[in-house]
Amino acid sequence: MIRVLLVDDQPLVRAGLRRILEPQDGVVVAGECDDGDQVPAAVAGHRPDVVVMDVRMRRVDGAEATRRLREQADAPPVLVLTTFDDDDTVAAALGAGAAGFILKDAPGEDIVRATAAVAAGDSWLDPQITGSVLAAYRRTARRRAAGDAAAGQLTARERDVLRHVARGATNTEVAAALFVGEATVKTHLGHILAKLGLRDRAAAIVFAYDHGLAGDGSIVEP
Repeated sequence: MIRVLLVDDQPLVRAGLRRILEPQDGVVVAGECDDGDQVPAAVAGHRPDVVVMDVRMRRVDGAEATRRLREQADAPPVLVLTTFDDDDTVAAALGAGAAGFILKDAPGEDIVRATAAVAAGDSWLDPQITGSVLAAYRRTARRRAAGDAAAGQLTARERDVLRHVARGATNTEVAAALFVGEATVKTHLGHILAKLGLRDRAAAIVFAYDHGLAGDGSIVEP
């Protein structure tokens, strides 16, 4: 069962997300918040597996709410809800530790898949705006510098894993593409993060694009 916390200051948006998610087998909306300052208490009370969070809210925006949440031990991953003109704000949320982003007007099946993927520990980067968000992330995020010398520490198989991850593949999809077990993919990804001095999957994706490790540069639909 995937427990979801919805965070959006518009009741109609929350109601729409609930109607999309709750009919799915194995998904339950455990709670709702109408602003980012309510997130820590709601997470403590409802213990969700994933937080689906808007970036624009009145008191505390999604980026700051994500940063505060990621400071907690065992914090659930965050899937950011965005629009086409929120690139800088979404980039700030990624820098704060969000696991992915999806457009608010994405098809319902994509919202379901994105929520499940992030809850499972994968990332989800909406292909329609990934390029602009990554560009904004590079401008605004405070990331540990990891250059070509660090990339040179990766094995050929680790580069393969990173390339697929950078193009939006889940761990399951990477495992199928490389004909290995999903546990092996997780092990490789852990080694990649350690070697490059990166915090999370989102930072690894940006690193791959910055250092030419993402293949042809396209984003495949997850």
